[in-house]
Amino acid sequence: MQKINADLLITNEGAPLTNAGITVDRNGRVLEIGQAFADADVQAEVVIPGFVNAHTHLELSHMAGLITEREDGMTGFISQLLSKRFVVDEKERLAAMVRADEAMYSDGIVAAGDISNGVESASVKSKSRIYYHTFVELPGLDPDRAERIVAEGLVTAYQFREAYNLPASLSPHAPYSMSDALLQELFSKVNYDEPVTIHVNESPDEVVFCEKGEGPMFDFFSKAGFIKEDFQPFRVRPLERVLRWLPRSNKCQLVHNVMATNAEILTAVQSHPQLFWCICFNANQYITGIVPPVYDLFMAQAEITIGTDSLASNHQLSILSELKAIHAMFPGIPFSEEVRWSSLNGARFLGLDHLCGSIKAGMKPGLLSLKNINPAQPSFGADVRVERLC
Repeated sequence: MQKINADLLITNEGAPLTNAGITVDRNGRVLEIGQAFADADVQAEVVIPGFVNAHTHLELSHMAGLITEREDGMTGFISQLLSKRFVVDEKERLAAMVRADEAMYSDGIVAAGDISNGVESASVKSKSRIYYHTFVELPGLDPDRAERIVAEGLVTAYQFREAYNLPASLSPHAPYSMSDALLQELFSKVNYDEPVTIHVNESPDEVVFCEKGEGPMFDFFSKAGFIKEDFQPFRVRPLERVLRWLPRSNKCQLVHNVMATNAEILTAVQSHPQLFWCICFNANQYITGIVPPVYDLFMAQAEITIGTDSLASNHQLSILSELKAIHAMFPGIPFSEEVRWSSLNGARFLGLDHLCGSIKAGMKPGLLSLKNINPAQPSFGADVRVERLC
């Protein structure tokens, strides 16, 4: 048993506690929360629950530093990703995933929603100390291939579940990369209790492609053979197209959202009962330099989660780094809200809030000690560091 004192304890179960004491067993399970101990094993300034990385791509970890930042926006990023994705062999790709997984664990991440296009990451996840929910991502603009794409995705998800005992489910890629036929076929196969995640409103290129069927993304897709000559634009903004398809019975996460207008946010929050909005701040800066509408989402009382995206679009898979970047741009957001976004909301989206995301007796949330922080006026300033306590 370990006794931990915290000058400030954020439990996500009510008001922050001061001069609190927590006991945990050797497995990190919280036994009791009360007043500070006279004989504590650890004295911490601020203690918070473990981080949940709501959106990442572990299988792209070998691409760290391979893609030039802000080169031709989202379309340029896609072009570079496709051309450089397999420049190293499987052994190096797996080694990079192991390094990334270990770095995330050291950074205080206890669970992650991970995007996969195949089963290559499964062996790493099966040995990890992080809980992973794998989203098998399905892109495809050719309506004639919709049934085949979904069938192949179901096989991949089955392999994660049966061969590696890892939770996995199907998920759409993005409004710019999927035909109506594929969206219909995919959602006919999604169970009501499975979370759904989708990239949306990530760039101006996406908006122009969806609304008008033109622009850099259209030109690139045409040249690459991703769309047929008779392709018709969707004639709607990306989020409007997504909301037509997202099932109301499922927890659904919108990832990136940099092009979302305040009117769109308000409409979506009111119309979908289980919608989460994932902010990947540093990835947005890497790809387009556009700042996501964090304050608009906060004011709309949207359920915000925090993700890192991949090492193809970020310098690190660190939730703490994401929180620092958000705080630097939006210093008025309350500290307790940012903690909630980075832990409980991600756990709720993934269906893990009975295990992690908050600190209370019986749970194993992972306890994080924040250092170089003022417990009386806490914030995710540039000098804050994180240390895992359990």
